[in-house]
Amino acid sequence: MSTRRILLAAFAAAGLLGGVAASRADDFELAMVIKETTNPYYNATLEGARIAAGEIGGTAKNYGPTQSSPQAQIDIINNLADRHIPAIAVAPSDPKAVVQAMKRAARLGAKVITFDADSEPEARPFLVNQASLEAVGKFGADGLVQIMGETGKVAIVSAQPTAANQNAWIAAFRNEIKKHPGIEIVDEVYGYDNEQKAYDATIALTTKYPDLTGIYAPTCPGLPAVARALEAVNKGHGAVKVSGLCVPSITTKYMLDGTIGWFHLWDPIRLGYVTYYAAKYFTEGRIQGKPGDSFTIDKGKWPGSYTILPSHEIITGEPLRFTAENVKDYPF
Repeated sequence: MSTRRILLAAFAAAGLLGGVAASRADDFELAMVIKETTNPYYNATLEGARIAAGEIGGTAKNYGPTQSSPQAQIDIINNLADRHIPAIAVAPSDPKAVVQAMKRAARLGAKVITFDADSEPEARPFLVNQASLEAVGKFGADGLVQIMGETGKVAIVSAQPTAANQNAWIAAFRNEIKKHPGIEIVDEVYGYDNEQKAYDATIALTTKYPDLTGIYAPTCPGLPAVARALEAVNKGHGAVKVSGLCVPSITTKYMLDGTIGWFHLWDPIRLGYVTYYAAKYFTEGRIQGKPGDSFTIDKGKWPGSYTILPSHEIITGEPLRFTAENVKDYPF
């Protein structure tokens, strides 16, 4: 054997060749930068990522503030970049604020994507999205009309004015409501991903609009806070109709007592699962992060093919309505 071949064999055995190093799956970590650690929704996305890690190697961890804060996310991303974490998936609370930190992380070698909520497009190659934004908003509007009827005054309780996904859902909701001329959207307020603030905002709405007919709350943990506020002012149990989205673990009780007439989401466990596969394959070079790139999960919890669409997003599913009959099947 030539000296060159002997050296190559020695390097490979020591794990010093790029191909060998890339295959060491246990060295891979996906850092999931979330909006806040107190939101149970992100426990579910992390669970999905860890299921995927069990299938293809590596680890996943959540990093986030206890209360939603763009600056806290910036600090976290910068710290992860300095530590040379190989892959970072960000759910931005403000799509513009995190741009420079995400770009810096990419320059330092991390593969940076978004999931659940998007940044400005310049900061990432693609978003792993739970469902199309239009579908989520339309689903919520259809649900509210179904339980409320064709006339009435509606208010919106959102998370925060800078939340890109919330704003897109609400835009789709508004467009769908326009098809029902008897319904008037009278106000939009914000709970800032904080249960108490969402509760207070809802109390204020019921005072400002005593004839309020319905509320759309595409926010978790805002939706159960809306329900709790309505019950506190004796407008729960269907007196004011409520549609929105959140995880079942903190919302189901209000559906079962009739205060929330329609709530939906998607499967956040599956969202985390696909995010992990996409981030790991992007890091390994199996996808380049460009529209048309795809990967296939042959065996695993959610087998199938996933493609980066021309919109630079991977769609993992469709909206799912929770009912008394099916909610027990979704333990998150």
